Parts: sequence; C-alpha cells; structure tokens
Amino acid sequence: MILQHELISLRALEPEDLDLLYSIENNRNNWSVSSTTAPYSRYALKQHIAMQPQDIYQSGELRLVICSTEEKAVGLIDLFNFDPYNMRAEIGIALLEEARGHGYAQAALQTIEAYARHVLHIRLLYAHVSRDNNPDSKHLFAKQGYEEIAVLPQWHLFRNKFEDISVFCKFLIK
Repeated sequence: MILQHELISLRALEPEDLDLLYSIENNRNNWSVSSTTAPYSRYALKQHIAMQPQDIYQSGELRLVICSTEEKAVGLIDLFNFDPYNMRAEIGIALLEEARGHGYAQAALQTIEAYARHVLHIRLLYAHVSRDNNPDSKHLFAKQGYEEIAVLPQWHLFRNKFEDISVFCKFLIK
C-alpha cells in the first residue's frame, strides 16, 4: 500500500527501514513522547519490522514510513489505539531532525487523514502533545484544524518533572 501526496508518499515498513527506525526510536529527544525509557537494539527493531502487522483491524495500529518525493525515508506516522466501533484512533508522527521544516509532517498528516476518513471510516483522530515541550507538534496539529479539547494535568513524567499534556482532536466525519 502506497499513499501519495505531492510532497510525500506513505508506505508500509520494509526491512531496509531498519536505520530509520533505529534513528527515530533511539533518539532520546523522542523518548518523552513515546514513553520509551531505554534504547532498542537493531535485533529487536529488525524483529519489530518482521512482525509488523498489516491489518489495523487485528492489531489496532498502523505504522507507515513517510518518504520524500526522492523516495528517501524521512519519518514515521502511526495510527494506534484504533477503535473501529467508536470510529476513532490516536495519531503520532516523528520525523528525522534533518527532515523537519520541509512540510513533510503536514503532508503526511493530510494524507493519513484522507486514508483514515475514506478507507478506515475513522470519524475522529486525536493526539496527545506535550503542552510545554513540543511546540512544533502543537503548531502542526492546530494548523491542520485539530482543536485542543483538554489538558491532562501532570500527565507525563519528562526529565524528572511532570508535564501537562494537551489533547488535540479533529472530526474527519461529522
């Protein structure tokens, strides 16, 4: 499955994405948003790629690689906590640091929203974003029409301090 946009394409994880996954999952700056507490080995990530479920209805999650128009892998976008009965899913996005500021995240978000709406019939996407420590994500979701609907006080431990989490949501189907 490949999903297209003029700036990016989204595709399933492949074995050659090991370096991308290793870079993103082992970047300590990303740990605060993923609740990761220790680095992953290449072996564990290789196993993760091999066992990556292709059916969101079975696993409740879908992880896609964001590729530039040159077909270079620049990040990941995830749908998880998928609830087909209530037609909602949580969304997460991570880009390599050198890929930020090129519009890839916005294009990937637009592309996955269209797929979620038209193929998966998801009516609501939501994201948990650090209120103080992730201004880029807050700006991205707000710019894409997500509304900050709640704040979870002292929800997440980040660098020995509890931080508030903003909950952003967007109705794809009203």
